[in-house]
Amino acid sequence: MTEPDLPDTPKSNQETLLRMVQAIAESQAKEVEMKRQELDIRSQEIASNERIAMKAIEAQERFHIDGRLQYNKHSVHRYIYIILTVLLVCTFTLIMVLNGGKEVIIEVLKMTLAAATGAFGGYHAGKRKKDNPDEE
Repeated sequence: MTEPDLPDTPKSNQETLLRMVQAIAESQAKEVEMKRQELDIRSQEIASNERIAMKAIEAQERFHIDGRLQYNKHSVHRYIYIILTVLLVCTFTLIMVLNGGKEVIIEVLKMTLAAATGAFGGYHAGKRKKDNPDEE
């Protein structure tokens, strides 16, 4: 071996070592960048899930509020119907009493009670049949 070859050998080992260290550093920098990107994606995913959850909660809140409003409206309409029906029956009864139609009132009351009894019995018979399908 000649004199010029000896000094070149350690330099080439140093350069190789330096290149390997640079390659490792670049590789680690790329890994760090990939992990940072993964964390960014994960944080975006979490934020998206949070927005979706908040929208779902808002929708449920609106649904429950609207449901209560609809139920209240239905209840008000039902009470108005009952009050108007009672007023109508009372007016009819008063007019018939004033005009001497007590017999008509008694006959109408008999028919109404018979219809109400039949409806009540039929409702409960159907309900019992639905609850116990093996009984007939």
